Amino acid sequence: MQAVILAAGFGSRLGRHKGDDPKTLIKIGDRTLIDHILKTLKKNGVRNVIIITGYKREKIQEYLKGKYTMDIKFVHNSDYETTNNIYSLYLAKEELSGGNFYIINSDVLFHERIFQNLHFSNKEGLILSVDLKKKLKEEDMKVIRMGDRITRISKEISLSEASGEYIGLSKVTEEAFKKLFRSIKEVISHKGTGVFYEEAFQHMIDSGYWVTCESTRGLPWIEIDTVEDLKLAREKIFPRIVRTRYQG
Repeated sequence: MQAVILAAGFGSRLGRHKGDDPKTLIKIGDRTLIDHILKTLKKNGVRNVIIITGYKREKIQEYLKGKYTMDIKFVHNSDYETTNNIYSLYLAKEELSGGNFYIINSDVLFHERIFQNLHFSNKEGLILSVDLKKKLKEEDMKVIRMGDRITRISKEISLSEASGEYIGLSKVTEEAFKKLFRSIKEVISHKGTGVFYEEAFQHMIDSGYWVTCESTRGLPWIEIDTVEDLKLAREKIFPRIVRTRYQG
């Protein structure tokens, strides 16, 4: 298996709390966000990682230099200031050796067993990690589902319609590889590079492709966008991850 970590963004809403570093280098506990992700991947046998950089790429490269016994490649999104993560994901294609890879947003802290729910899933195609229990907010990347099938994904879904939130972690098996990148190309062609990659997921759904999900099963996770998110991650989410790491 391979993994694509999207780490091109600036993280402007965190202000002084992240200093001059890319957001993924923020420390949660004794590790940075990128450390939490890479250690989970390594522990579960994922050795080939592509990191899409943008803002201050040299800081991520220097930080990771010689740190992990993994095959880590860097792909730079030189247009990170004017594009969104759909373009970053598009740039990963040439480094991927076919199907079976994970898409991971670099600003998400998640329990290892959330990843394992995807890793050991027997589903094929495109599988999204979805929190079905969280109290949702308007800005969340919401989903509507029918059983395990995702029928819509968008921030524009109303709170009353939404089934849960996509957490920024997904699995693409070989049968979905070409379809995903065709959809990314179509979306970029019609909507430009300033949209979220979840637009490509919706394009797949609209064309009749069966997109499924795995639940986070109430395990702790958080996407860190704001100062409030960072405080919550450090004071509540990370301690919960540590407490439940070796349970059940």
